[in-house]
Amino acid sequence: TFLGNMPRWADMIIGGWKTNGIWRIADGRPLPFFLDDGGQPLPTYGAQRPNIVGTPKRNHGSDWVDNYFVDNNVFQRPAPFALGNAPRTVGSVRSPWSFTADLSVGKQFRIREEMNFEFRVEAKNALNHPVFGTPDTNVGDDTFGTIGYTAIGPREVQLGFKFNF
Repeated sequence: TFLGNMPRWADMIIGGWKTNGIWRIADGRPLPFFLDDGGQPLPTYGAQRPNIVGTPKRNHGSDWVDNYFVDNNVFQRPAPFALGNAPRTVGSVRSPWSFTADLSVGKQFRIREEMNFEFRVEAKNALNHPVFGTPDTNVGDDTFGTIGYTAIGPREVQLGFKFNF
């Protein structure tokens, strides 16, 4: 075993640590596009769908957070009281993907036969990756195509102490 013949004091400090990890990688979801700016939707339908005149594409340039779509003019307002040709969701354009890692490390320190002290460090979003929210998909908004928030907050670290007897 690795470091199996350590002195007792070194084993108390270095040996017996446990680690845990939850890794989450998720592709983005298809986006729904709508018009909800006081236009003239169909009665009892709610928000109106836009017409799509072209192929919606995601911007992969450096300004993708402020300008998520390559061409915003692909989405247009349909005639009054008409349902646009956009499907409920557009599979070719998805929300941003996400990658997070929640990690923890802990150890039990034995005091006596039936007494021990447990110490834990837990980190949510341990690598502090930004996970951006979905872009504004209301075609009538001035903020259409922009991402205004992050879906998961910054790294969060908590310590845990427990005395078992």
